[in-house]
Amino acid sequence: MPQTHIIKAILGPTNTGKTHLALERMMAHGSGIIGFPLRLLAKENYDRMVGIKGEKNVALITGEEKIIPPKAKWFSCTVEAMPTHISVDFIAIDEIQLCADPDRGHIFTDRLLHCRGLIETMFLGADTITPILKQLIPEIEIDTRPRLSSLSYTGFDKFTRLPPRSAIVAFSANEVYAIAEFIKRRHGGCAIVMGRLSPRTRNAQMELYQNKEVDYLVATDAIGMGLNMNVNHVAFASLSKYDGRQLRHLFPSEVAQIAGRAGRGMQDGTFGTTANCSGMSEKLVNAVENHNFDSLKQIYWRNHTPDFSNPSRLLSSLSKSAPLKTLITSQHATDLQTLIYLIQDPEIMAACTTIEKTQLLWENCQIPDFKKLGNDNHARICKKTFLFLLKQGHIPETWMHQQIEQLNHPHGDIDTLMQRLSGVRICSYIAAKNQWLENAIYWQAQAREVEDSLSDSLHTALMSRFVNQRATSLLRNLKNEEQNNLFTSISTTGQILIEGQSIGSFKGFSIELQEAIPQEDYKLALKSIRRNIRLLIPQQLQKFINAKPEEFHIDIKAKLILWENTNIARLRKGHDLFHPEIQLIENEFLENDIQQIVLKKLQDYLNAQIKTLCPALFTLQYNTKLPALIRGLFHQISENGGILWQDKPFQLSKSMLKILSRHGINQGQYAFYVKDIFKAHKVKLRALIYHVYYAPIDPETIPLPHLVHIPAITQKADLNFYRYLGWIKADNQFIRLDIAEKIGQVLHNKIKNHPAAIKKQDISPLPYIHEALPSLLKSLNLFVQKAQIPSKKLMGPPAPLLIANRPFQIHKKVKKKPFLKRKNLIHSVSDLQQLYNNNRHD
Repeated sequence: MPQTHIIKAILGPTNTGKTHLALERMMAHGSGIIGFPLRLLAKENYDRMVGIKGEKNVALITGEEKIIPPKAKWFSCTVEAMPTHISVDFIAIDEIQLCADPDRGHIFTDRLLHCRGLIETMFLGADTITPILKQLIPEIEIDTRPRLSSLSYTGFDKFTRLPPRSAIVAFSANEVYAIAEFIKRRHGGCAIVMGRLSPRTRNAQMELYQNKEVDYLVATDAIGMGLNMNVNHVAFASLSKYDGRQLRHLFPSEVAQIAGRAGRGMQDGTFGTTANCSGMSEKLVNAVENHNFDSLKQIYWRNHTPDFSNPSRLLSSLSKSAPLKTLITSQHATDLQTLIYLIQDPEIMAACTTIEKTQLLWENCQIPDFKKLGNDNHARICKKTFLFLLKQGHIPETWMHQQIEQLNHPHGDIDTLMQRLSGVRICSYIAAKNQWLENAIYWQAQAREVEDSLSDSLHTALMSRFVNQRATSLLRNLKNEEQNNLFTSISTTGQILIEGQSIGSFKGFSIELQEAIPQEDYKLALKSIRRNIRLLIPQQLQKFINAKPEEFHIDIKAKLILWENTNIARLRKGHDLFHPEIQLIENEFLENDIQQIVLKKLQDYLNAQIKTLCPALFTLQYNTKLPALIRGLFHQISENGGILWQDKPFQLSKSMLKILSRHGINQGQYAFYVKDIFKAHKVKLRALIYHVYYAPIDPETIPLPHLVHIPAITQKADLNFYRYLGWIKADNQFIRLDIAEKIGQVLHNKIKNHPAAIKKQDISPLPYIHEALPSLLKSLNLFVQKAQIPSKKLMGPPAPLLIANRPFQIHKKVKKKPFLKRKNLIHSVSDLQQLYNNNRHD
């Protein structure tokens, strides 16, 4: 270890300028490293250092982000990520009193004992650590600095009486949300600061407060470090917190750390209590106001030279007792708990056969548990990455892609977005290990991109839930009668912007104002929008004209056409089945000429949808090149909605059948019908047409596309609706027409020359239900003789159920009747007219 020259400690309460002094000292040296307790602080001070020395000379090193120019001389780092192998002139550690933190304290203690600058070393923090510093580093120079401004206690205040520029502190997310909701209702909104926010989101929230778009800040104890804002008053909603192991009262030094955020520079600050928090004791108040706290008695420590022979020895060496009573062996750190969990895994123990493999295991155990999933879940992630590195030499890109992609969803509530951000931080940490990935730079960029996207979404979600200040400030401008020409526009996402601020959205051709706008101000906001509507409608109209068919939706039950999830028009009964009338929903913003454009677009959309049923139905019936018989047949199929039922099968010439088939029409034994008429979208469309033209239906009664038979007794719809859709009723069930045609063809072929018994495969895919067979077969125009039991004079099995294409002879003496001639030829248009009339009569 190089010989140090000066070791200093700059100690004191908040707002003493300690960090500013350390940065000045470091910039005065030829090289230096400063370690901060938070990634946010490291990034913030990195930007300051770049402004002084230039980005080519300054590096940023955190667990999740590394910016290291080749000639970097000054480093801004988190304490965990400090490069201890680099020799520099100056080293500083901020918030050194965190040596007493149960989870991270051993890292700060390690830096305290082992990190030294060649010329100068500086420790910054609270003066509660003074005795320990003197004991561990006898030669240290301690400079205690007073607070630049005073801090005074003002007692209890209700939420409604809290002054502007106040920070309200709670110690759980639910408390923070509840308080923020109340502040929004009473004061217009607030900014949120929590430890789980990303630096980007936290900075955006702080900027919201600093720009005075809101006057209140609701936070956890995360504001205790690194928050330099114009806060005049800190109000505690609670004086106890859960520290990960137990619910305990705050230490006086913790209260002071948080309360000390009130006041900045030479400006005095105040602190007090609010909500359900009782007042502070006199002893606590005196301690905070006078910065008089009990000194730390012990700090956390971990063996600096672990034994990597195998995982068991590693654990033993890390749990080694501290050499001094002042030091406590760290047992609660996440990395140690992960190691304890993994060494119980036989696969892990079998894999760690060398020092290098055990070192690799320990590196993976040190992946931070940003998600706070608990040891079991987090340890499984560490195990997976370790085995990847052990067996493949790197972490597969497919796994990294999967991890990042499943987090790349910038939608959801606040807690969901924060959880995803925590997951992305783990990905960023892994990607920052250059030797773990074959293309580490690419994955670092991917993780940063997703983190930025989620951070922006989280900021937006926080704004949406807890802030209406922008809307209310805009309304204050609207109330100014002199401002009649505020710039109004529509964003690509449909947001209505007035002077660049979102006040609502255009959905369809209707305006929806933000919920944050008080009800009494709706008319005022609408007045401003109407004043500028000439600028908005053409833009929205162009978007409507260019809309793709999939952007429209038809609500069958309500008979409505929707665009952008907004009702645009309703459907009425038209002059025929396939031409429903479109009626625009009344809209004050659409003038007559615009209404005609909208109607034409909707009519074109509806016509295109209906045409998909069978284009031939709407064109060939007027094609004079075709025989009149074919044109008439197309016309009648069209008028009957795509299915023309036959009481008796008619026979067409082969040439006519080819014409029908070529244009998408099938002729079966029971009906002429459009091919693919039972596809889901066609069924829904035909049901809509029936609903509009004939009679109301319940959309729930529309048969699902995969069904071939449905029980009739459970259906609410009438028989006409199912017949229209193409279902044949057979006793207590409906059978789909195409299935009936298939089964009917099979059975008629089977009994072409003589009666026959029926088998299960003959009616597949319908279920073989013996008692239902007679009614099923009769519905298929077959003659049935039920199974007969022989008389006592005869022997043998019962006669089976028989089917035939003519009536059975009841007695031998009955004169034979010729087979019924069931094929009725269509010879003329008059025959076709008779078929059509029969259908109309039905």
